[in-house]
Amino acid sequence: MNDLEMRMRYFESLHPGCIFLYFVCMIGLSLVCFHPVMGLISCMGAVLFLIMIRGWRQAAGWLMFAGTLLLFVAVANPLMSHRGASMIVKVFHQWITWEAVGYGITSGLSLASLILWFACYSVVMTEDKFLYLFGQVAPGSALLITTALQMIPKLKRQLTQIRISQQLLGTKPKTLQEKFSAGLRHLSTLIGWSMEDAVEQADSMKARGYGIRRRTTFHLFVFDSRDLRFLMGLLILALILCAGRMAGYGSMEFYPRMDPVVQGMGSFIFFVLYLILALLPGILEMKEAVRWRSYKWMR
Repeated sequence: MNDLEMRMRYFESLHPGCIFLYFVCMIGLSLVCFHPVMGLISCMGAVLFLIMIRGWRQAAGWLMFAGTLLLFVAVANPLMSHRGASMIVKVFHQWITWEAVGYGITSGLSLASLILWFACYSVVMTEDKFLYLFGQVAPGSALLITTALQMIPKLKRQLTQIRISQQLLGTKPKTLQEKFSAGLRHLSTLIGWSMEDAVEQADSMKARGYGIRRRTTFHLFVFDSRDLRFLMGLLILALILCAGRMAGYGSMEFYPRMDPVVQGMGSFIFFVLYLILALLPGILEMKEAVRWRSYKWMR
């Protein structure tokens, strides 16, 4: 077990309600704020948080995927959309405009930030926390959502095992036809396994008495003073940012002419507050890492 797994993660140890509300605030603001600075800040916060909770190696895959998508959207938009008044260069008899470039970069940043925040959510907001929050209110829906979120990673892991087992048997396809046949064989095996797994899971739930009567739940989550302080700070920041967004901050018009990136001191303050909110998990994780290292050094 490495140092990242051994030390206690501050943000992950918070009450599930605080964690869920934070992700709702960040993802919601990322959706309603269409601004390059806001997108960049959101990406910075998500990248820092993802590296802190997953490490460089495990976070590299998400970063490459989000970065590739960002680059694709940023390049594709000015090539397909030629709106705007500020001409840059003519490509294939079509003008590339600054407005289209800015819109593409902003769209890519917004999409990349959403992907990275959902990656952080999948690590921190575990199944037991989600069921704890919504299991009593809507047990059927909570179980269905949890099962659906488990399905794709489970099928991906099983498909990897099927491919490895086939390679160990010495059946490595070489031609295109052999690869196609092997893919169909892997898919058939995966479908059979998923059906068998669904039957086993249903029998297990039935044997444990699921659906017979109202079930009690066991959890170790306690809402303490630390959670209260975090929740109060989060609500204050979120309310200020929502009020600022309703006042017109955090958004930018690109067509027909691009607005200035920073419009007065109000927008600057809005960016600073959003930066604090986006970096909050990373700051808390870094603080906990420093405390953990000092504890090991003293010991």
